Amino acid sequence: MAVTGTILLTATASATATAIATGTMAAFATNFLVAAALGAAMHALTPKPSISGGNRGYQTNSIGPAQDHQIIYGRMRVGGAIVYDEATGDNNKFLHRIIAIAGHEVQSFDEIYINDEVVTLDGSGNVTSPSQYNSNVRINVHLGSSDQTADSDLVAESAKWTSEHRLRGIAYIYVRLKFDADAFPNGIPVITTTVKGKKLYDPRTSSTAWSDNPALCLRDYLTSKYGLEENVINIDDTLVSSSANVCDQTNTIAGTTRYTCNGAFTTVSTPYDMLSELLKSMGGSMWYAQGKWRMKPAYWTAPVMDLNEDNLRSGISVGTRHSRRDNFNIIKGTFRGEESNWQTTDYPQVTNSAFLSADNNQEAVADVDLTFTDNSIEARRLALISLERNRQQLTVSASFSLSTLELQVGDNVRLTNSRFGWTNKEFEVVQWSFGLVEDLDLQVNMTLRETAETVFD
Repeated sequence: MAVTGTILLTATASATATAIATGTMAAFATNFLVAAALGAAMHALTPKPSISGGNRGYQTNSIGPAQDHQIIYGRMRVGGAIVYDEATGDNNKFLHRIIAIAGHEVQSFDEIYINDEVVTLDGSGNVTSPSQYNSNVRINVHLGSSDQTADSDLVAESAKWTSEHRLRGIAYIYVRLKFDADAFPNGIPVITTTVKGKKLYDPRTSSTAWSDNPALCLRDYLTSKYGLEENVINIDDTLVSSSANVCDQTNTIAGTTRYTCNGAFTTVSTPYDMLSELLKSMGGSMWYAQGKWRMKPAYWTAPVMDLNEDNLRSGISVGTRHSRRDNFNIIKGTFRGEESNWQTTDYPQVTNSAFLSADNNQEAVADVDLTFTDNSIEARRLALISLERNRQQLTVSASFSLSTLELQVGDNVRLTNSRFGWTNKEFEVVQWSFGLVEDLDLQVNMTLRETAETVFD
């Protein structure tokens, strides 16, 4: 589904370099088959959603010799990696603990939980409620700025933690626990927090601020060291901006924004997996073409070109149906957010009686776990789009004239073909490539997928 283009990119670059080095049209023609994959879209949710639960970050605290960084997009309740423990005082009266929450600067710590209870802090970080923790727990938070200083309380009370231990670029919580068997009858408590995560660059405003916009999260992942570390000049910010605008739309029946991205993950995940999961939050597609990464969320765009037999330069290969394995009429899955008390919870499944009837009432269920969706409204919206899109099963592959050079992946077109009985039938471009065929004729190869405006209602 998600990142096939990433894998193919290296081979394509090598093939193109070979062609330039030899300076021959024959070399270019030989490598055209490799380059043909450049324009392939990386779709989320289609044709068959992933059945994995996804990487949801640290939902509790973890300790080990080499823990992965956690990345937080949007707002989410998380635990973290325990990176420091020290006991001080008579009979080890105090336990000092540092929990690394994120491997980047965050916007804010909104809530602190001790064993699933939200606590209240005074100006010095002392817990004032619930009352059992009063005078027994002190919590300081650090947002992870690049000029962050060491925690002054810990430096003053520790013989080992010094002013040089600044943890710059790491958002963390410092907790001091006073031994009290009545306050902590089950031992050391679990500390978690609700966090507004990473600040994101927005090309629409040329500013960096907190956001839960999926397009901005995708852009950040593409350009970050824990992602693809792509140069920003290789990101199509025009499409990022238009995608962000679509995600921010609020003219929906529920009154919510169309798409948001709220979740956490650790850097153990591969870019293939993470781009796929992030794309799910806007039901979108991503592709690499003409030297830039491009994206599009799930929404309807008007066809930009009319095609007919005059545009064809080859026969048409038509696929009429998915295999039974890739066909489904029910979607269910999970989300996690404040609505579910931050527990991974099933959203109400979606189905369509017409699809079920067409499948002879044999239920075919797809599990779509939405790692970065935090409410049931968006989860059902995405699931319904996935279901409707899956039933648009007609695909067309053919070579077209150079008049289609201006098309790109994600564009919609109208195709008229008398033999198949199509008159202005709507298709989406899901793969686009350009090059030479055997007789050195320049052609555009495209794969088109049936689509309809009703898919995105």
